[in-house]
Amino acid sequence: MRETVVLGAGPAGMSAAYHLKGKYELFERAEAPGGLMITHEREGYHFDVTGHWLHLRDRGIQRMVERLLPGGMVRVTRDSRIFSKNVYTLYPFQTNTYGLPLDVVKEIITEYVKAACAPKPKTPARTFEEWVLREMGEGIARHFMIPYNEKLWCTHPREMTPLWCQIYVPKPDLEQILDGALRKPEENIGYNASFIYPKTGGIGTLSKALAAKLPAGRVHYNLHPTSIHVKKRAMTLSDGQEIGYRNLVSSLPLPELVKLAADAPATVRRAASKLVHNQVYYYNIALEKPAGTPAHWVYFPEKPFVFYRAGSYSNAVASMAPKDKSCLYVEISHRGTLPKAAALWKQTLSGLKACGIIERNADVRFHEARNIEYAYVVFDHNYEKSTRAIFAWLEKNGIQSIGRYGRWTYNSMETALIDGREAAKKIRAER
Repeated sequence: MRETVVLGAGPAGMSAAYHLKGKYELFERAEAPGGLMITHEREGYHFDVTGHWLHLRDRGIQRMVERLLPGGMVRVTRDSRIFSKNVYTLYPFQTNTYGLPLDVVKEIITEYVKAACAPKPKTPARTFEEWVLREMGEGIARHFMIPYNEKLWCTHPREMTPLWCQIYVPKPDLEQILDGALRKPEENIGYNASFIYPKTGGIGTLSKALAAKLPAGRVHYNLHPTSIHVKKRAMTLSDGQEIGYRNLVSSLPLPELVKLAADAPATVRRAASKLVHNQVYYYNIALEKPAGTPAHWVYFPEKPFVFYRAGSYSNAVASMAPKDKSCLYVEISHRGTLPKAAALWKQTLSGLKACGIIERNADVRFHEARNIEYAYVVFDHNYEKSTRAIFAWLEKNGIQSIGRYGRWTYNSMETALIDGREAAKKIRAER
């Protein structure tokens, strides 16, 4: 009988183990720690699993990172942009329309004022589209919020709830709208106005430092559960071993946890079958020269671009690429259906040249295609009812499901680290 079993050695699972400091065993399917918080290196170019920038507000997590990498982090002021109407503007779109065609700017301001002056409904917005129209007006909705989010989520915003956006979508006031239309802003706004990042080695440096603090005998790689008997508090592992547990902390994607539960009731299985998520197909691209934009990342709301975002690690932290060269990531959201690989790369390269990030095909030293199976949780109209049913059952059976995919939510690396800490705190309090 194990005191506590932790599933998954991503940031949430490793944080839980780190804060438990005692009787636990951690099981990870992969051969190394990190989950999506890892870095690949090739020929001196470093690639995370797309953009992984740390935005730390919790003092406890700040101290933890400082202990793990003393003096090893650098603070970066965000440079993120949007490419639309054939021009670059600063992020967020709603407060940075300076540089767009004047008729677009006029429409955005006019529609924002109309929305601001309209009588406020007594009931909360039911959909993300409705929330955007109420808070920002039809101009911002039409030129950015609707097309970009439909591309990102593979779902029209009218089919999504606004649950996810309260922290992550800056809500402007009229003064910010006008200032951003008349001139470039003097300061960044939004939750990610600045971030911290390892000085060398990419975000995987933090995962390695965290994993190094976990006693080797308590962490098992290439080993994972093949079934869990929730009522008996027991599981079968991939090597055939059967173990019991008192506490279970899982950072596995929520649908995968339910699949493993041999005795999950039909209502819970039905709820899990209604959970929707996107995958992200992405390219790691090594360039023989600096990228054609200084931005750390760029959003692409318009349909001619197959990708929704492209970023440069080396623009943020120069050590991510060899001197006078650069490395990029380019993200394409999907639900499992994509053009053939050669055609998709051709579209991607064409788009990168159209916006000036890449000048010539010959500038690409190499590229690699990868896929994230669980990338974005979709907050559709089944979301609340389905997750409520699943989490009520998990809580009844003493299972804590944590992290971005364990909690089935939209959050940051910091939130995953906090989830692990709080799961450990709950177990320690119950001992």
